[in-house]
Amino acid sequence: MTQPAADKVRFKFVTQCPRDDGCGVFVLQMLTGKPYDRLAGMIDWGVQTNHYTTWKELRGVLTALGWQTGGLRKAESWSDVCGIAVVHVEGDHFILYDADNGVFYDPGQPDGPDLHSRLVPMNYLPVQSPETVRKNAKARPQPPSSQARGYGKTHPPSSVLTPNRQMNRTMFASSRLDARLIRG
Repeated sequence: MTQPAADKVRFKFVTQCPRDDGCGVFVLQMLTGKPYDRLAGMIDWGVQTNHYTTWKELRGVLTALGWQTGGLRKAESWSDVCGIAVVHVEGDHFILYDADNGVFYDPGQPDGPDLHSRLVPMNYLPVQSPETVRKNAKARPQPPSSQARGYGKTHPPSSVLTPNRQMNRTMFASSRLDARLIRG
């Protein structure tokens, strides 16, 4: 086991050991910082006593907590995984992977996080925290407001003659006068 430098560890590690179930909820716990019971309570387990999660359940909890998830992506190696991601690995197990720092958070290990993993990724779900989503939205330049583009302007009441309205009335009146003069 090779532990990463403290400044590379973004998430508080939580192990599922000695349990053999609940890896998905433990990954959610590390990712969100929320208590296991609260996260497990957000999933309808039905009559199931073991906490085995699916992508649908994981995405449902993340969405309910305001996390942004990308589409599920196939991975053949760890180099395919980018950003912060929930990863499904061979052996029907979920882990959290911080590809930016190369740190693996495997709840199936008693010690962690680690800089190496022997697990083989199958697919992954990139995620962004609500704070990151808000920060990125503020950093993006905003399109001009509708008023700056000329839409939705408020106009003075029709009884007020602006220079344009006065000119339009004069032109309309003179065209009517021209028509009368032509008709004779």
